[in-house]
Amino acid sequence: EILDTGASAIIVKERELAEVLDNQKYPPRLVITDSQVFHKVASNLPPDQPLTSFSILFARNKGDLITLVEGVKVVDSLQPGDKVLIAEACTHHPQADDIGRLKIPRWLRQRIGFDIKVDITAGLDFPENIEDYRLIIHCGGCMINHKEMLYRLHTARESGVAITNYGVFIAYVQGLIPRVLEVFPEFNLFTSRVGW
Repeated sequence: EILDTGASAIIVKERELAEVLDNQKYPPRLVITDSQVFHKVASNLPPDQPLTSFSILFARNKGDLITLVEGVKVVDSLQPGDKVLIAEACTHHPQADDIGRLKIPRWLRQRIGFDIKVDITAGLDFPENIEDYRLIIHCGGCMINHKEMLYRLHTARESGVAITNYGVFIAYVQGLIPRVLEVFPEFNLFTSRVGW
């Protein structure tokens, strides 16, 4: 889409971002980052620079971003004994510091200040007993289609379980909401509906 509109896309590692920006005549219209490096990327940008992540773009494209933003607000009301599900749509081999298996549970526990039960599912394994969970943190969903993602969101809503996704969760715990949502035209709808 960027190429179709006659625009340019520049791809850099987060450690090269500051230097690349310094060499640009004009600031970028939008910076899209991997959610895992939100804080590092945001610290290299002026506060008014539009910023979001791949995961949040997927949330908007494949699902219902408003539902996922509403769901993240449950994080601060979690209690000991609550259970959280981390749902990955793919079956990748876990990495040394895997986002779903290690980073997100660690950030969650740091945010709430106590240990909490976290279950992890991968691929098409979306549990039938989701009502056992207080919160679902879902991946971006790049390996499932729009219909499957909407089904998962609908199932969570019908079961009374809050659901969010990796990018929204990471932005929330790093204090970057509402900044990462401002790039979307419906941002005012988000803020009025979710209270930000």
